Amino acid sequence: MTNSGANLLLYIILIVAYMAPIALILNSNKTKGQAKNIWLLVTLFTSWIGWLLYVTTVKKPTAKKK
Repeated sequence: MTNSGANLLLYIILIVAYMAPIALILNSNKTKGQAKNIWLLVTLFTSWIGWLLYVTTVKKPTAKKK
């Protein structure tokens, strides 16, 4: 593999690592609507720190009794 090929692979790995927390929040059932949008913005700007805050502060919704 040439040096440019190794650089391309490194860039792809870094982009996937940066986008992983966003995908994790998008697939989460903990929040909906505007709350999820806010968490996505926080994660977009802070990456893994935002995701760690999301995981530690947001609780799963409880089932409503009828």
